[in-house]
Amino acid sequence: MKMLQQYMSNKKQLVIKGVKVNGFKRGSNSKAVTGVETNQGTIDCEQVVIGAGPWARDFWNMLELPKTANIKGKDGKMHTTDMWTYWMLQEGVIGVEPDFLKMNNGKAPPVIHVDSTAPLYSDKTKKLITDKIWGIYYKPDIEGLGVQGGTSPYIVDKHFDQVNVDPYGIESPEFQTTEAFNDMWCSALAHCQKRFEDKSDLYRKGPSGGLGCMTPDSFPIFDRFLENVYMIADANHGYKMIGVGELVAKEILGQESDLLKPFRFNRYEKGELHPTSNSPFPWS
Repeated sequence: MKMLQQYMSNKKQLVIKGVKVNGFKRGSNSKAVTGVETNQGTIDCEQVVIGAGPWARDFWNMLELPKTANIKGKDGKMHTTDMWTYWMLQEGVIGVEPDFLKMNNGKAPPVIHVDSTAPLYSDKTKKLITDKIWGIYYKPDIEGLGVQGGTSPYIVDKHFDQVNVDPYGIESPEFQTTEAFNDMWCSALAHCQKRFEDKSDLYRKGPSGGLGCMTPDSFPIFDRFLENVYMIADANHGYKMIGVGELVAKEILGQESDLLKPFRFNRYEKGELHPTSNSPFPWS
């Protein structure tokens, strides 16, 4: 509680680390949140904004929002499905030189994202890995460890409330990449660019990966709940959400965004769904 009091008196401190949200305090009519309950006290508030990535499920449950979504199909009938689905995000690093992916002009390349239906063969054994659609993405590692990226994720075969998000990422004892991922990703790199051929042994073995919390149609939700809670629900792609910050702020102040409007929660019941992607990546 002392730390929260210090925060309230120090307007320059915008982020507090190590504080766990345990729940929300409701007003007398239970339609609005009046405070955020944490392990270090309660923060009174007039407005709550939640952008928690893979922890969206936890805040959704704290707010007692529905665990299922009613979706109007193309047949005009209503269908019920789970509100969330967890996907395991498979990522890793291959330890090539820091300048390995530099472009001809000397600059760093953009993130490269490839979806392919071409048969994929192992760069090590030359055996067929898959003849189904596959996808990868890769870019220079921000810490200079080589090239970082991943393959298409897979669905976690559990009800969303049974998935252990914590401990997250490299600290998770349950959700880590496998040798099969190593071979597939490095082989896909070699398939896409010859410079990666015979480089599979440079893969940096170690804990890697994470979880993504996907909505029923795998597209984000930007909407207001309980009068004064604004939810930004988008898997775990925080860096991709930076651009919507100003739009969300304007919506909170009363200026509706035409760009965010198609991503309201009620799109499911209205049957106003987004196109279904043929990509192996659920967010493509």
